[in-house]
This record gives sequence, C-alpha cells and structure tokens, in this order.
Amino acid sequence: MPNIDKRLSPFTYSAIGLVAGVFAGFFGVGGGIIVVPLLILFLQFDQRQASITSLVAIIPTAIVATTAFLLSGSVPYNQSVFGLIIAIGSMATAPLGSWALRTWNLAVVRWIFIVVLLGAAFQVFLVLPNRTSQLEWSIPTIVGLIVVGAFMGFVAGLAGVGGGILAIPLLVLGFGLSDLTAKALSLIAMAPAAITGTIGSARAGAVNWRAGISLGIPMSVASILGVWLATVTPAEWANPLLSALMIYAVIQLAVRTIRST
Repeated sequence: MPNIDKRLSPFTYSAIGLVAGVFAGFFGVGGGIIVVPLLILFLQFDQRQASITSLVAIIPTAIVATTAFLLSGSVPYNQSVFGLIIAIGSMATAPLGSWALRTWNLAVVRWIFIVVLLGAAFQVFLVLPNRTSQLEWSIPTIVGLIVVGAFMGFVAGLAGVGGGILAIPLLVLGFGLSDLTAKALSLIAMAPAAITGTIGSARAGAVNWRAGISLGIPMSVASILGVWLATVTPAEWANPLLSALMIYAVIQLAVRTIRST
C-alpha cells in the first residue's frame, strides 16, 4: 500500500468520493474514470490498487444510484431486468479481456478502441435522446443486450475503461433507448461485475477494504444528487455532456497508452 498521511486521508477520500459519486449518478458510469486518476494524483496509489479500490466503491454506488433512478419515476421498474441481462454478457467476457490484455499487442488494440470510442462520441453528440423510449421483450432484444454486455466486459478488461462508458452509447444509439434508462441499466449491469471482480481481488489479498469503504460511502450518497441532476437536465443537453465525458475517456486512455509504450 502507498504511504498515506492518515490526517489527510478521511477528507481526501470524502472529496474524491463526492465528486465521483455525482459523476456516477449523472452519467450512469461507475465513477472509476474519475476515481482512479484522483487516487493516483492525491493519494499516490498505483494504477492497480486504484482500480481495485474503485471497483469496491462502485458496488454500493451502483446499487444506490440505480435505486434512485427507479424511485425518481424516470425509469420504469420493469426495465431493471434488462440490466441483469447485460451483466450476463459482461461477466462472461471480462476474463477474456484480461487474457487479451496479457497476450495481445496492447498498443494497437487500444488505439483501435480509441478511434472507435471517438467516433461514437461524435455520433452521441448528434443524437437527441427519446426519453419515452423503453425496451420491449423479444429474442433480438435479449440477444442484442447480451452482445452489448459481452462487448462491454471484454473491452473493460482489455482497455481498463469502465463498461458504462461503452454500454450507454450502445443502448442509446443501437436501441434508441432513453438516456436515463440506459444509465440505470448500465449501473445495474456494473454491480454483479464489480462484485465478482472484488471477490477475485480479495482472494488474492489485494483489496484495501478501508479505502474502498471510505470511498464507497460518499460516492453512494453523492450519486443520489447525480441522479437528480440527470433527471432535471434537458434531453438536449444530456448527450452532448455524455459525448464530452467520452472524449475525456479517449484522452485519458490515449495518454495511458502513450506512456505505456
């Protein structure tokens, strides 16, 4: 573990958690895209420990934020099961992504993903989300959601980018889904994957539970504010803001790839 000034840790954890929680609730992402760089910058965590700690904190955050979306009335309760279908695909392919991370030419694959994510960001920017659109039960829908989850899990394991940043544009662009429902389904899909990932890290003795809980509590609380902001933000602004977050993810991933090579 990094050498951390214990006097500064409680405040720093809370500040990072509050910022990341608002992002998680507003964008429907796990918050790792914000948490990991901040843990490295302010608490001198290494990349691996920051990612593991972020994963622990995502578990309660995803549950609380999903509940807030459902209670807000902006997302029908019957849509929640579709998030679990996405999780099935995600959990199945995340180990493949980790395997590819160890065996593939990582720089080439990451640059391909960067280009794809950048193109999706521009497409998201041009689309106006339809907040009355919801998913209906059908075999093509189920298969499509499993494919979304599979892609989400594989790329998350390979590129180190949270699955929400991939799932939401796929749901909005590919299924014409409401952006609010897409965010809720993304959070639902994250929870099982975060739990299994945390269990694996715990078995290896790599989890700092104190750090994860210290982050998870303020993240969970702040995610409620993020969800409220998402529901009151006009649809005309929702996708441009998501597009901006995707471009930020592209820049972050590009910098990480350049440094690694």
